[in-house]
Amino acid sequence: MEPETIDRLLELGKPNEIALGDSQFVDKAMHILMPPVVGPVACSTLQGLVDLLAGGINNAKAGPDVLVQIESPFRVAIGERTEDGYGRRQIHAVATYPKECPVFEFGKWLNVENFIIACQQGFQRVKVESDDGIFAQDLDYVIKTASDISADSSVANTDDGIAQRVAVKTGVVLKADMTLKSRVQLAPFRTFAEIDQVLSTFIFRAKQSDGGGVLLALFEGDGGRWRISAVAAIKQWLTGKVGVSPIIS
Repeated sequence: MEPETIDRLLELGKPNEIALGDSQFVDKAMHILMPPVVGPVACSTLQGLVDLLAGGINNAKAGPDVLVQIESPFRVAIGERTEDGYGRRQIHAVATYPKECPVFEFGKWLNVENFIIACQQGFQRVKVESDDGIFAQDLDYVIKTASDISADSSVANTDDGIAQRVAVKTGVVLKADMTLKSRVQLAPFRTFAEIDQVLSTFIFRAKQSDGGGVLLALFEGDGGRWRISAVAAIKQWLTGKVGVSPIIS
């Protein structure tokens, strides 16, 4: 008889009980038999999560028995606060920010046209108030600066009314002895649509490509701290809509 067949027969046999001192052991793994549970309902918005709870998904009701857990800026779950008799916590619904939503590719060098298109698609337009009370519109600054860029003999695009432009000769500079604004405040689309997108710092850089053209890029400059602000904003939005104070992971 093959060794594999012998091992299989031994697995099918009943477990043997072994006593060592005051402890009891068995020679096979034992697994508890548990009844099945209904899996969570998936949605892609915070409002959908609230609506599912209001509709009594899995007989769940807004109140102290419900646990709302904000796992990240991209995922929020609603489940039972207590475990069942098998140590499981029922999850009723999960909201996940759609991966299909386009996200600006930070840290990637893009040509001028693709950079402008990505900026138009990837950011919420907001005003930034400085210490002196003046409002700056950094997204407009980035787009207008990019649209005025010329490389060597190429023609600068000045249809947005900006007088200064970036000229690629021996480096990237602004005319009239003005250097490129290196840090900008922007609010990318990267979490649920119900909340205002988080404003954070980005490094705005330009360089000349091997072919003589201009490449532009934005680099994250806040060390990922925007995630903390985004989770706090999600909690604020959900508070009062789910009957309990959401828990931040």
